[in-house]
Amino acid sequence: MNKIESLKAEKDGLDVWPDLLRYAAEDTPVDQIPEDDLQRMKWYGVFHRPQAPGTFMMRLRLPGGRATSEQLRVIARLAQAGSHPFLDLTSRQNIQLRGFRLPDVPGMIEALREANVLAQQTGLDNVRNVIGCPLAGIAGDELFDATPLVEALVDPYLGDRAYSNLPRKFNVSITGCRQDCGHAQTQDFGLVPATSEGVPGFNVLVGGALGGTSPRLATPLDVFVEPSEVQPLFLALLRVYRDHGPREKRTQARLKWLIEEWGEARLRDAVEVEFGRPLRRAGRDERSAVAGDHLGVHAQHQPGRSYAGLHVPVGQISAAALAELARLADRYGAGEVRLTIDQNVIIPHVRDEDLPALLAEPLLAELRPEVPAIWRNLVACTGNDFCHYSLIDTKGVALRVVGELERRGVDTAPGTRIHISGCVHACGKHHVADIGVQGANVRVDGAVREAGDLYVGGRLGEHARLATATKQRVLVEDLADALERLLQPAPAGAPRSALTPATAG
Repeated sequence: MNKIESLKAEKDGLDVWPDLLRYAAEDTPVDQIPEDDLQRMKWYGVFHRPQAPGTFMMRLRLPGGRATSEQLRVIARLAQAGSHPFLDLTSRQNIQLRGFRLPDVPGMIEALREANVLAQQTGLDNVRNVIGCPLAGIAGDELFDATPLVEALVDPYLGDRAYSNLPRKFNVSITGCRQDCGHAQTQDFGLVPATSEGVPGFNVLVGGALGGTSPRLATPLDVFVEPSEVQPLFLALLRVYRDHGPREKRTQARLKWLIEEWGEARLRDAVEVEFGRPLRRAGRDERSAVAGDHLGVHAQHQPGRSYAGLHVPVGQISAAALAELARLADRYGAGEVRLTIDQNVIIPHVRDEDLPALLAEPLLAELRPEVPAIWRNLVACTGNDFCHYSLIDTKGVALRVVGELERRGVDTAPGTRIHISGCVHACGKHHVADIGVQGANVRVDGAVREAGDLYVGGRLGEHARLATATKQRVLVEDLADALERLLQPAPAGAPRSALTPATAG
């Protein structure tokens, strides 16, 4: 039994709450808190950061990336009260708070709860934040608005010990739009819009996971479900994974490894038994494309209303900017902001006549609605400032490298993705990018230097494929040169590159 399985067998992660309150009340030094309890605190979204001993990160839960202006104000106030008044927008449409101490936690969680924001079960072996389409309910071509189903998938497992001890984390996306805004092929459980005999619903993909040395794209389970069947099917799959998923090795415990052992057909049969009635075969896939970047001003299907997609460079935003974003959502929108999987933000429901005033707001000089193509699909994970797994400063590297490419006049074909992960865990999803960078270290003249392994040609959609490793251990100061060579147009008559518009995802 590995270490994490052992601590879960001894005490469920949900049972750490009284201990957490006691440690906080007594201001117990971190080095006097059992390591097992520090791990269990992740069941409440509280993560100790070894790079800054005694400080913590809190990962929130924002289903579908939706937040009200009041929720953003509460989150901004909590960030401003800490020692690190910047927040990270994640590639799971989520927010992470940093730089606070354990005695702050009970008050933070209470303030968040009053604003209807949870941090519960956002770490370790739990269902993580559920991804949804950031344009749900406002896109003109969606099959239907899946927002109620995103919320329905969250309710049943939070706080329920029947689902608080999975073999590993479990990632979920559900979208009713035709653009695959949830990147379903990267999820353990992805629901994509489909029809069966004219009835709208979802086809099911399973087993996507990009981390580790064996990344895998999700594959069809050959199942169609109507909206009313989504929650029962989801819980049936969770029970099968809980009871049969491998637990011996942490590196081989995701759902993809159960599928590796069983195959999709056996998994389908097991889920059908738990579901309690026959499952329908997959319907007609209604996806038409992989989602764009959601940036810029675009009309909603509601007459006279538009949304403004704003670029947040590598997902880092100050507490002051977040609070100002909340004000703009109140002033020009409907008091709502939506986060995207590309670490950007959307203000929906802006009256068309108010667009000029919104675009003239000072914050939009920082969070620009329009940026060069090279910036539009740039994604970077947390990096080694705050993640002890990361081998490089991913966000700093991304900003420097792309800034240098822009200075040189280098741009990309529309839709070209540049993703940077700090390590093999692939939180930056570099395996599905046109150009991916995975952090590495290299020893030069006896000193350890930051570097990156390069990947090329990843994409999602009908012809999905994982990126191919092309070059290892490129020093970070040489990455701009390496990426410029990859982005240069092929000479006339040369074979088309994986980065040309014909194949860019």
